[in-house]
Amino acid sequence: MPSAKDNSHETFQLLYVAQLDLSHAAFFADQLRVKGWHFEPWEVHWKKYLHQAAYVTSLVVSYGRPFTESRSWAKFPKRILRGLNQQQKELHGRLLTLRNEVYAHTDVQARKIRPITIEGKPSAIEVLPSMRFSDTELQEIRELIHVISFGVNERLEELSKNVAEQHYG
Repeated sequence: MPSAKDNSHETFQLLYVAQLDLSHAAFFADQLRVKGWHFEPWEVHWKKYLHQAAYVTSLVVSYGRPFTESRSWAKFPKRILRGLNQQQKELHGRLLTLRNEVYAHTDVQARKIRPITIEGKPSAIEVLPSMRFSDTELQEIRELIHVISFGVNERLEELSKNVAEQHYG
C-alpha cells in the first residue's frame, strides 16, 4: 500500500499535469471565441465547421482529462470541485458527459442513424451531435476553468514544499 508520501507526490504530479490540460482547454475556448466559431454544420462551409469541431473536440477532451480516472494513479481531489456553484457543477458534468459519449468515445446512442440503401448498397442518414458552443457557453467554460485552476494552484502550493523535501531533500 502506498505511503502518504507517495500519495502526495502522485497527487502533486496529477495536479501539475491537470493544470496543463486545463490551460490547453482554456486556449481552445479562447480561440473559438476569437474566431467566432459557434456554427451549426449547415451554417458555414464544411471545412470551417471541421476546424471548429477540432477545437471543440480538443477543448472537451483536454478539459475532461484531469477528471478521468487512470490505473494506479491518484484521483483528482474532489475538494477542489467543492467551490463550484450549482451552475458550474452542472457545466462540469455536461463537459464530462460530452467527453465520454461524443468526443473521446463513439457512443452510438448519442447519434441518430437511419438505415437506407442507395442503389442496393447499405448506407445511413446520420445526425451527429452538434460540435459547437455558444459564446456565452465558452465564457462559462472559461470561468469554470479559472475556478478549478485556482483550486489546483492552492493545492499544489500546499503539496509542493512537503513533496520537494521528501523526494529531493
